Amino acid sequence: MNNFFAQFILDIQARINLKMPEIKYIDQDLGQLGQVGEDERPSITYPAILIDFPDTDFSDLSGGAQLGVVQISIQLIFAPFSQSWQNAPLSVREKALEYLATEQKLHKTLQNWETEYFQALNRSKIRSQNNNDLGLRVRNIIYTTQFEDYSPIDEEFKEIEFTFNGSLNTN
Repeated sequence: MNNFFAQFILDIQARINLKMPEIKYIDQDLGQLGQVGEDERPSITYPAILIDFPDTDFSDLSGGAQLGVVQISIQLIFAPFSQSWQNAPLSVREKALEYLATEQKLHKTLQNWETEYFQALNRSKIRSQNNNDLGLRVRNIIYTTQFEDYSPIDEEFKEIEFTFNGSLNTN
């Protein structure tokens, strides 16, 4: 596949599937959290991950190639089923906060991960997105990476032969 974004989604899905089998749903963010009726939850299985690329800056390299600096949004979504308020029993509170351990495991899975077509991922921001109307716990984790896009360059190469008919003078 000759498209960074499509290949990245396929590769990150495979990596998370391998390292975190507890994640039940991994997809592009196509607005699934907003595609519900009143008091309904999206028809995805939790915990879930939605992936998007909210911002990519490009700078020119030679010959029409470009360097892309990509933000990758990873929404980690949970359907909470336990209470975390201070008077709940400790075991109940610990259960309610398990999503934080999953978030840390996801970070260990992604931080510094790289392949031959992009540089190591680096976490740059975490933001909570509490969808109280849906009753979901959403953590938006932003990673950044860079990739070089040579797709605009003509892939036709001409063979060139160099010959040398002389000597090297080392004086």
